[in-house]
Amino acid sequence: MIYVGIDIAKQKHFAAAMTADGEVFIQPFGFSNDSEGFSLLASKLKALDKEDLLIGLESTSHYGENLICYLYNMGYSIAVINPIQTSTLRKSNIRKTKTDKVDTILIIKSMILNNHWIFSQADIDSIRLKSLCRF
Repeated sequence: MIYVGIDIAKQKHFAAAMTADGEVFIQPFGFSNDSEGFSLLASKLKALDKEDLLIGLESTSHYGENLICYLYNMGYSIAVINPIQTSTLRKSNIRKTKTDKVDTILIIKSMILNNHWIFSQADIDSIRLKSLCRF
């Protein structure tokens, strides 16, 4: 299984991919929160087998909703991680670093160590209804 951790932010997201054994497939990199950035992410993920891939990101309100819908529509499995889980992992590290690149690896470790919630079509429909209600 290959895990992709995505650290969500308002303007720029960061992503990395590695196995549970620590083999890095994609070094942490940044991409913008728009179609151009999503295309960059998709081009990097294209080399990996969708069936063996799990993409995880922290629950971050509405900032990641477009990316979640984009990846789900492309056929990827997406897990939502509770930010408390990654915060706990950060606290257990000797070095208390907090960067977007480090957070991508913490999200991956959290997916490996903890149970996670996999997005379904009902979750995507719920995101779309919430967005519609905001407008």
